[in-house]
Amino acid sequence: EIAGGPERLRPHVKTHKMAKIVAMQLEAGITKQKCATLFEAEMLAEAGVPDVFIAYQMVGPNIGRLVNLVQRHPATTFRTMVDTPQMAQQLSDAAVSTGVTIDVLIDLDVGQHRTGIAPGPDAVALYGLIHRLPGLSPGGLHAYDGHNHQVDIQERTQACNESLSQVRSFQTALEAEGWPVPRRIMGGSVSF
Repeated sequence: EIAGGPERLRPHVKTHKMAKIVAMQLEAGITKQKCATLFEAEMLAEAGVPDVFIAYQMVGPNIGRLVNLVQRHPATTFRTMVDTPQMAQQLSDAAVSTGVTIDVLIDLDVGQHRTGIAPGPDAVALYGLIHRLPGLSPGGLHAYDGHNHQVDIQERTQACNESLSQVRSFQTALEAEGWPVPRRIMGGSVSF
């Protein structure tokens, strides 16, 4: 009710890792899920989830494993994220070599400084690269504001709004370049 409908929700499967709960969520109209591992992504696909976002940058052998998942589960759209041109290129190479398309979001660093690229010219260039590389589809933006955990609700609301403002400004810059931003995946339990 607070979110405005189940279509706006993307729960993180790490909180339960159970197909039975995923089935209950699907019955409630929640068709998008977030996960951290390829094992979780596979379980979600096997449970019938049509939209799975892997909130972890694929590196090394995991790139091949992701491509394999995409091939084996055509009814599920798998999305992942990158924060460097090198990783975007490696995903593109793997996708092209197997004839699949991978939906890729930019992981934005909005203040936690754990992962992601800061909104700015380098991030704009990265999104443009994703837009141009074969085998990739620009999927939008991901931002996690896990650094916001203020006890005072007004302070937390202000901090969360500052993170959201960075993402909105960055989205405007991308759209000014003519690049669509089909989705924003953001927020955790504390910011919610």
